[in-house]
Amino acid sequence: MSKQTNFPFNLDLSIIDTASLTNILSDIEQHLPLMESAGDLDQLLEVKAFFETELKVSRRLH
Repeated sequence: MSKQTNFPFNLDLSIIDTASLTNILSDIEQHLPLMESAGDLDQLLEVKAFFETELKVSRRLH
């Protein structure tokens, strides 16, 4: 997993396991219908794509 990234902010994701990433993605999915504006939805979809990429990277490494 990426140690640091600049989207959406600097994070050390190296300690997050695949189950945690899956839980984060599940939480994001649950919040998608609650977004009130297109801008909020777009931002959440960007974050979702970011964590999906991290999940793919983490699964390749294990």
